[in-house]
Amino acid sequence: MYKVVFEVVEVNEPRSLDGEPTHVSGPCKVYRVGDRITVTGNSGRLVLEETDGVCLAALSAILPLTSAMCREVTEPWDYMDRIKYYSCPDSERPVVFRVKRVPVGQGEVSIRKPD
Repeated sequence: MYKVVFEVVEVNEPRSLDGEPTHVSGPCKVYRVGDRITVTGNSGRLVLEETDGVCLAALSAILPLTSAMCREVTEPWDYMDRIKYYSCPDSERPVVFRVKRVPVGQGEVSIRKPD
């Protein structure tokens, strides 16, 4: 099993895609370079102790990927272990994450938050 760490490597300033003014001002308000989101297990547990901030748009884009990335890669055509970067869906000021799969032992990262 793996945990998946998404580390912010780039926070972009707003830019227009069509020459019209953007509807946002300034870079992302949630993330800074170096911030992390950590998810573990096929159930997709967000590891709060290892997560700096959560943007729902970025999280909604990341979650489908994490389920596949937490499992073992066994087929030669499977590319999950080769994904290195991922971006949030904000088209005007995307945040770019570096993706790392970190092996964890059974029970090393619990599914439930400790009491």
